[in-house]
Amino acid sequence: MKKKLLLYFGQVQTNVSPQERFRAAGGAFFGLVSTMLIGRYVGGVMGVSDWAMASLGASALLVFVLPSSPMAQPWAVIGGNVMSALIGISCVNFVDNPMVSAPIAVGLSILGMFVMRCLHPPAAAVAMLTALGSVNHFEYALFPVMTDSVLLILAAVIYNNLTGKVYPYFLIPQPLLSPSEVSQAKEIDAVLSRYNQVIDINKEDLAKLIGEVEMRAYEYKLKDIKCSEIMTADVRFLEVFTPLDTAWKTLRDNHIKALPVIDRNRRVVGILTLEDLLKNADINLHKNFGQLVKEVVRSGLKGIGKSLKTDPETVGQIMTKKVRVITENRNVMDLVGIFHSQGHHHLPVIDSQQALVGIITQSDFVAAIEKSLQRSH
Repeated sequence: MKKKLLLYFGQVQTNVSPQERFRAAGGAFFGLVSTMLIGRYVGGVMGVSDWAMASLGASALLVFVLPSSPMAQPWAVIGGNVMSALIGISCVNFVDNPMVSAPIAVGLSILGMFVMRCLHPPAAAVAMLTALGSVNHFEYALFPVMTDSVLLILAAVIYNNLTGKVYPYFLIPQPLLSPSEVSQAKEIDAVLSRYNQVIDINKEDLAKLIGEVEMRAYEYKLKDIKCSEIMTADVRFLEVFTPLDTAWKTLRDNHIKALPVIDRNRRVVGILTLEDLLKNADINLHKNFGQLVKEVVRSGLKGIGKSLKTDPETVGQIMTKKVRVITENRNVMDLVGIFHSQGHHHLPVIDSQQALVGIITQSDFVAAIEKSLQRSH
């Protein structure tokens, strides 16, 4: 029982790196020192003894530890603190007993922050301390509450951005959303409406977390699948010395856009695409365009095969020599970056001897994902 109790502590919070811990702690130190020094100077000039508020430490934790939190944004900090101070002062003026005025002030401040969309937890402490301290002059909301809040925000803007944390978060320019992203945002809104609780994370970060969790789930489901399991083993290919007419016929008859090219040892030395063939077709678009159209209509592109240049005669002369391949024992998750980021549509698969053993298309990869998802249900 004792062991289970000890294991519980520390597991309900997100673990961060030591660098982030020192960054956040250093920010709180910098923000409070800056705020208190300037606040004390301004208080001396104004002849006011109250130049700092106790809840400022809690506000510092939010703006430096959770700079992307909706509760740590400038309007939440400044608006929440100032409004709570005004409510606390009003309660003191209308209710003499602090035991009554303090709870009323806290409750009203929370309600007011909901209405004004400036929910800031330390602001509730401002309302309570104001009531318990019997502060009855409204100047207190201006100084030190608003002054300290503004100074802390300025310090947070400087420190957070210098240390790699964008603050305020709402100033990040948002690009236009794709239809899938719009749909995801609507789904998140619907879930949050049903959840009906305040969460201390903005929707953009929540969407990123959901996306990363989904990717990890895909990785888990696909981690044991090798490329050899999803590739097309009965792969068509061309040889270096294959005539161009034969290559064109193979592509045309099989409705294929690209074929790997191998040498005598079956090693992949290139890839031939329709673009490679068309680049070397002897077509004069200015003089022979009309004739070409007639041939296309009459023979369904068969005439292009006869118009290849006379200089290049074999596949090896016009093929694309830089070709991306993948070994058969690689995990299918390695295909994500190749197909998505690098724009490949066909990927030759080789064995340990560098010999061609198959080919994987984007359709093969999508089919593998669908199959793994069906298997998990």
